[in-house]
Amino acid sequence: MSLRFRVLGSGSSGNATLVETAGARILIDAGLGPRELAERLQSVGVDPGSLDAIYLSHEHSDHCKGAASFSRKWGVRLRGTRGTYAAANFGAEEIPAYDVIVAGSASRAGTLVVLPIAVPHDAAEPVAFVVTSNGHSLGHATDLGHLNRVFVDAFRGCDAVLVESNYDPGMLRAGSYPWSLKERIASSRGHLSNGDVGRYLADGLGPACHSVVLAHLSQNNNHPEMVRMSAETSLARRGRTEVAVTITSSDGTGWIDVAPAQPRPGPKQLALF
Repeated sequence: MSLRFRVLGSGSSGNATLVETAGARILIDAGLGPRELAERLQSVGVDPGSLDAIYLSHEHSDHCKGAASFSRKWGVRLRGTRGTYAAANFGAEEIPAYDVIVAGSASRAGTLVVLPIAVPHDAAEPVAFVVTSNGHSLGHATDLGHLNRVFVDAFRGCDAVLVESNYDPGMLRAGSYPWSLKERIASSRGHLSNGDVGRYLADGLGPACHSVVLAHLSQNNNHPEMVRMSAETSLARRGRTEVAVTITSSDGTGWIDVAPAQPRPGPKQLALF
């Protein structure tokens, strides 16, 4: 089995991504309730108890709501930063294990190598992840307020990238949210706008990337077609029309292969001499 992933849930209703390869299977985030998370895993043929670990990006409930209960029921280890452990109050929970991870230091889950990357967000110690197996890698980042050099460099070699495209600035300004919440979302420790992602795709996306998944869309301040148009326009400007763009819904996505598809061999040319 090659490295592949599928989003099980995305957005404020709960985030979770399943990543697997031969000999390993992990979740990134567990923001769905434990029963719903187990049901979504089982619906795609995955035994919840077969997970090697759940990696948590940060403590906000839409990313870790079901983590402790799921871990306790199915005996799956949790992994996250010290800041996430403290802010999520995991010390008060009966969980099988919590392994501390540190930004910049890789850990193993079976045959997967998982590298946490520090990101700017209004959480205790948030991270993104680069997951690697057999020379191919997935970059996974939700909830970050701006794109910095550390993030861009870490994701530059990835074959596939999942990144949030949370809001459209015009919709956010005109929307019904309180001004304080609008400021938080648009701040440098809030979320990425469609324009932010467009600039990343045009200027920061690595040459190896063949698949981009845009996630964590706001239901109130964005629209999937706006997200797609912004992303595909930015890619086209750089001549990157080979990059496939997938927009997540709250129900997630199908399976996406991280390793690029191998081109089919063309017809052999007949030798003239």
